[in-house]
Amino acid sequence: MAVLQWGTLVVCGIAMLVRVPDALRGRNRAVFGILFLATVCSLLSIPEPYSAIDRALGSWNLTNLILRFIVFGMVFLVGLRLAKGLGAAPARRLITGGAGRWGLAAACLAVTVTFLLMDTAGSSAGLEAHSDDGGLNAALAPIYAAAGRSYPAFVSLILLPPLLAAIRTPLPWLVRAGAAVTFVGAAAAIASVPASFAPDPWDPARMLVNYVAVLGYVLGLLIFWFSGQIAGPPHNTPATFRKK
Repeated sequence: MAVLQWGTLVVCGIAMLVRVPDALRGRNRAVFGILFLATVCSLLSIPEPYSAIDRALGSWNLTNLILRFIVFGMVFLVGLRLAKGLGAAPARRLITGGAGRWGLAAACLAVTVTFLLMDTAGSSAGLEAHSDDGGLNAALAPIYAAAGRSYPAFVSLILLPPLLAAIRTPLPWLVRAGAAVTFVGAAAAIASVPASFAPDPWDPARMLVNYVAVLGYVLGLLIFWFSGQIAGPPHNTPATFRKK
């Protein structure tokens, strides 16, 4: 899985660097921010940098809790950007409205409470070592993992209909390709919640689902950007991908 972890970091890093010129010109800085956060999350998912950072924080796996909150913030920005780009006003209202705020608050509360109930002493990327401790940790680890994936799954569920609509419409093929790749990422993000409770022999498949979710969103955003570069003004605007 090291190849998948480092490969995801490389893809996120390249996608972020590609967007630097546009960000410096003030274009779609939110997307650059999303890709920057995705790169940070990918870095913190790799055992070596994770352990180095967590040791500096006291080796209580606070890095993992911080990572969860970074993911929540990144997913919120992704949801807003895609809803706007796809012209999906109802999806945007769900993400920013009462349902979205309650969903985010519930996810934050769930990860915080389960984290505090666990014995998290000793740095371990993904809390993998702690899930094998037995006792309370073994019971709480999958709940903590599912809680950390609940908000991304919530936003992904909201985005599925507009993504599917974009795939089915006569938009430029790159826009439809971006929607299709993002759709795969969204579906994987939803599947990652029940996958959190999969037995240990399924660990490789569970990790694959998680990384497919990340790569689907990152590559989808990159394809959307590339479609805009090809179309050029006035055929594409920062406000929407849905241009004929």
